[in-house]
Amino acid sequence: MKQSKKEIILEMIRFLIVGGVATLVDYAVFYLFNLVILKQANVNVNLIISTALGFTAGLLTNWFLQKFVYRYITTKQTKSKVVFTKFVILSLIGLGITELGINIASPIYPTLVLSIFGIKFQFWKLFMKVLMTGVVLVFNYFGRKYFVFKYENPQENLDSPTKLEQEKENEEANE
Repeated sequence: MKQSKKEIILEMIRFLIVGGVATLVDYAVFYLFNLVILKQANVNVNLIISTALGFTAGLLTNWFLQKFVYRYITTKQTKSKVVFTKFVILSLIGLGITELGINIASPIYPTLVLSIFGIKFQFWKLFMKVLMTGVVLVFNYFGRKYFVFKYENPQENLDSPTKLEQEKENEEANE
């Protein structure tokens, strides 16, 4: 049984909310390291480390909030090392796309700077971070939906509705 259009739209909205929270965490960590902690480091080293640390913080935030997005995820899936490994691999591919995009732009736009309250913002970094976020957002939605948390109708995998109800009760009791 397929998801209804309404279920898909609500899932996409939840995905955007969770992704937005994870992205805010990613950006906050990225800028904390980029502008404060690693400010004096070589620009390429700074970008790689700041992007990777922001990504890691966003990844963990996203992992813990995925059950909110994909309502059909079971407790077994959230505790599965295989599912987590798929999640991380897909996310690492997304990180690679982000790193590639940001570092391609690095030598092109180093002079676009705006100073606000004494903090210098380099617009090319923000522009490429936002652009790559959009690309990776689409990649992650479809990758997670069809590769990591493959949608399966719970009714097709259980012998009776009683087992489905029992599994939901067990999950709620464990939360």
